[in-house]
Amino acid sequence: MKKIINSNYFYAFIALCCALWLFFFVSTPGVGSTRDSNQSNTSTVTKKTTLTVPLQLQADVDKYYITGYPQNVKVTIEGPAALVTATKNTQNFNLYLNLKDLSIGQHQVQIKESGLNSELTYTIKPKYVTVNIQRRETKRFAVDIDYNKASLATGYEAGKTEVSPDTVSVTGAASEIEKISKVTVRPILPKGIKSTFDQEVLVQALDKNGKTVNVTLDPQTVHVKIPITIQSKQVSINLKQKGDSNNTNFTFESDVKSIRIFGTQAQMDAINDSVDVPVDVTDVTGNTKKSIDLGAALGSRVAFTDPDTINVSINTGTNTGGSNTTNSNSTNSTNTNNTNDTNGNAGANNNTGSSNTNSTNDNNSGQ
Repeated sequence: MKKIINSNYFYAFIALCCALWLFFFVSTPGVGSTRDSNQSNTSTVTKKTTLTVPLQLQADVDKYYITGYPQNVKVTIEGPAALVTATKNTQNFNLYLNLKDLSIGQHQVQIKESGLNSELTYTIKPKYVTVNIQRRETKRFAVDIDYNKASLATGYEAGKTEVSPDTVSVTGAASEIEKISKVTVRPILPKGIKSTFDQEVLVQALDKNGKTVNVTLDPQTVHVKIPITIQSKQVSINLKQKGDSNNTNFTFESDVKSIRIFGTQAQMDAINDSVDVPVDVTDVTGNTKKSIDLGAALGSRVAFTDPDTINVSINTGTNTGGSNTTNSNSTNSTNTNNTNDTNGNAGANNNTGSSNTNSTNDNNSGQ
């Protein structure tokens, strides 16, 4: 046995067995070949995806103004899954229009690509676009402001508007720049606004028909401030009779002697230091009190007042006279009684006399 183990033939046999085992291990699919198999399968699987990509221009944009092309286009790529995924994640390719050799005017141009792997197939939509190439021009315009003054609350007025900046740079095709009638902002004021408007507003370039011109504005928005205020002043009130009545001896009293009126500057200028407040006496037949709505009483002369109502006491001359007559009779009666009491033993004249007469008659009857 030792001779066999120590012989060269034995070691040669063992080496042959190992070689055969290694050969079958490598050539037979198994654990050792799983990774290579997966990689092989992955490389043969195809995938399709659609991407939205910015469209680039190859042109002298400092000299020419180009319109009509889309900002983005769609491209569908197809190929090995790993390559499609990598392309989707990196987007290391370009879609472009080559306009370098084109003249001024309209042109239909094919969208081209650069940077896509040759193993990928692709489809671009749209395939062609129509562009308009014009001579580029830049011009500055003052910014006008246009807003609806009817949005202001009654009696409120708008002061001098402020626009910052008050000019903008307009860039576009020379033919479009010539169409511009004005550059304006149109702030939308809330209905019934009573306080200063202060906001950023979009700038527009308009033609003579009020339609937007296709140009680029810098800046695109400006800051608009519109001061909105109302005028006021303190005035005394004069209570004046209003309406027909048989009684012409009305007098009026109120605890409120002056009020503050509010309105436009023109309304304030039209009123001096006092204002007449009419008091309707058509339905008044005796002393009474009325609440006067100052806004309704003054009408369009003011926007509103503070206070908005006052209480007025209405006194009639007739009722006042009747009251005095009653008081006079009462006074005379009192004075008569006092006189009778002063006569003492006369027993207040009639009363005492009556008592004595009755007593005499009783005595005569007894006799």
